[in-house]
Amino acid sequence: MFSKIVDIMTSLSDIKDNSIIAISGFNMATTPEYLILELYRQHNEQGHPKNIFIISDALPAVAGRGLDRVAESLYKHPNQEFLRGTLMPFLGFSPWLQKMVTDNRIECYGWPIGITAYWFREIGCGRPGLLTKIGVDTFLDPRKDGAALNESAKRNASCKVSVLDIGGVDYLLYQAPKPEFALIRASIADENGNLSLQDEGLRGTVLSIAQAAKARPQQGTVISQVRWITKSGAINPRDVDIPGPLVNYVIVAPKEYHWQSGTIEYDPRISYKVIPSMTHKLLEDFLPR
Repeated sequence: MFSKIVDIMTSLSDIKDNSIIAISGFNMATTPEYLILELYRQHNEQGHPKNIFIISDALPAVAGRGLDRVAESLYKHPNQEFLRGTLMPFLGFSPWLQKMVTDNRIECYGWPIGITAYWFREIGCGRPGLLTKIGVDTFLDPRKDGAALNESAKRNASCKVSVLDIGGVDYLLYQAPKPEFALIRASIADENGNLSLQDEGLRGTVLSIAQAAKARPQQGTVISQVRWITKSGAINPRDVDIPGPLVNYVIVAPKEYHWQSGTIEYDPRISYKVIPSMTHKLLEDFLPR
């Protein structure tokens, strides 16, 4: 019953060199910061895993935290071997990841957030990628840049965009390596690995990322950090966001690595545990000054 609730080293021990890792997170919302930092610490201590490729549908970072904190350390090591590349729709919160990309230190691809979010869903359904008209005749089109953000990405082409003619209309097929591992985050896990995001500020694509990693025929590994563990059956079934069969390992994260956003550790209003009162706002708007 308790096999999924493990220590941090056990949860990350299966991640090998050259792994494809999907990571949830928008700003620090749903970002598994503890898992990210511990994975990098493991690399520094053991030399492994190395040459990993990270896929996210937004950016699991803010300046100085999450993936940006890792990128700062990597940037200061000219021969870093930890990170090979990323598919990252948004780099705006991470100045150090931006430097890694602009200096051609890693390969990087920039699909739109919506495209990447839907791509996870398509992979979770067992499809080869996302087919859409979005991006035709833009920098996403392979007849232009093919979404490559630097020369390293153009050279390696780990993520591909192809043009398909369907009934005389051009469509784009977005393809990237299927995640072998998913690092995600929830608020609470029960003893069977069922996850609830009830204290998070948003749910994002955490479920789709888990589904993409677990999709057959090559089922991957899903690792989640949470703040709390509860007994089996204690989570209302309607509050279960990620079913236990999709989760391999659960670890409990310290609160300093589990903030609701880049500036807020916890505010019950963000997760609608408390509904903010509009009384003061109404008085300001309608009472004479």
